[in-house]
Formats: sequence, structure tokens, C-alpha cells
Amino acid sequence: MVLVRCEWCNKQQSVGPLRATTYRFCSYKCRGEWRREHWTGEDSPFWQGGERTKVCEHCHREYSIKPNQPITTFRKQRFCSHECGVLGRNNNGEHNPNWKGGHSNRSARQHKWATDVISRDGATCQKCGVTDVELHAHHVKSFKDHPEQRWDVGNGIALCFRCHWAVHSATDANAVNSEKPLTVQAEGNPEPSLDGNIREGVTTRGRAYRRVETNCPTCGKFVSKRLSDAKGKGFIACSRSCATKHVQLLRKRQRQ
Repeated sequence: MVLVRCEWCNKQQSVGPLRATTYRFCSYKCRGEWRREHWTGEDSPFWQGGERTKVCEHCHREYSIKPNQPITTFRKQRFCSHECGVLGRNNNGEHNPNWKGGHSNRSARQHKWATDVISRDGATCQKCGVTDVELHAHHVKSFKDHPEQRWDVGNGIALCFRCHWAVHSATDANAVNSEKPLTVQAEGNPEPSLDGNIREGVTTRGRAYRRVETNCPTCGKFVSKRLSDAKGKGFIACSRSCATKHVQLLRKRQRQ
């Protein structure tokens, strides 16, 4: 055994010959205290050059960065304060990272619009009259060329997948298709988007699909929604206002 001494508290301890070659501290606490005392400024192995300065991208004022801030954070920082960050980041329109050419927030509104169109048309293709197939909501006037009518239910029409493919195959408006040609039942038309509005059955790609068809409990309007949107719900309403009225009616009945 070899007698060694802690560099911080001077406590003596007996250790083996191999341990004696690397021994410096008797505990983690002593090692931490020693590093707090000696690892400061340029003597620290994590030293990154002291105080650094940058120019704010909003107010153009020079500001300093803390010396112990990681170099990666220093490179990413663009503004001197939270207020300048809020004012300096322009996330509107084409500056938004989710910008997609004029319709960056399409999915939620598209889903509601498509549900309203298919419900209004009784879940029936308005071109060939078929009902028990995959249905899509089609923009009569182009989604891209007529932004003012994108979410107008009057600008939509319910079409079965074959009629919808035929319409888009005959034009350049393939925004809802993947442009991958299919065979057999698809008859060479492009593959439809994955977000097709569907009823009960199997798609041409072998995917099961289901829709729930019922009437609004408040106004009696026909409603056709995806099964996933109807699962776990006690009723299906055509709109939020009708749903609110029905809930209020149910609560009133419970109190009586």
C-alpha cells in the first residue's frame, strides 16, 4: 500500500500502487471544490475566449455574450433580447418556415371544407352517381388560381375517386395527386393523395376505409365524416354551433 495525500483537504489515505500514480483527491466533493477554485478564466479547459460581442439583427445594437455560453449557442443567437426577437422574426407569409406558396395552413381547413362538401352532396358522386366508393371533395375553380374561393363550400363538389382522377388527369391541376401512374382499376391515372375522403370499402390500393353517415341532431342536416373523427363521440353535428346547442339541450334535460 502507498500513503497519498488529497490535493484539496490534505487528508491522507492508503491506496494500491496503481491507484497512487493517478490519485489526486479523496472524494468527488474535494475534486469539485478544487476545480471551482482553479478552473477559472483562461485556466479552465472549457475556456472559449472570454466575453464576445454580436450585433442585434433588429435594433443593430452591439451586445455582449456571457463568457461561459457554448460556442454553438453564440453562433445561433441573433437578437440582443426577447423583445427584439419577437419584433425581428418575421414569420408571416413567405417568411414562415411552413410556407407552401400561399396555403401553409391547409390541412385543418381542407378537412372541414371536404367534410362539408361531401355531406352537402349526400356522400354521392355528383358526376356518375355512385355512393359506395372512395369519395373526394374537388375544387370546381382551381385551388391555386382562385384563393378567395378555396374554402367556399359552393366551390366544391363530391366526386368518386375515378371521376376525380379523370378530372385532374385532363388538366394540369394535379395538386391533390402524387403524379405516380397506376394500373388495373386506376386505368393509368395518377395515384390520389393519402388524405382522400372515404366511405366504407377498400380502395384500389387495398386500404380499408370507412365513413359514418348520419343526420345532425340539432338541424337534421346530413353529415358524412371519417370514422376516426366519429369514434368515441356520443353524437355527430354538422357544425360547432349545432354541437354546442345539442350539448346545452342535453344538460338542460339532465337538470330536469
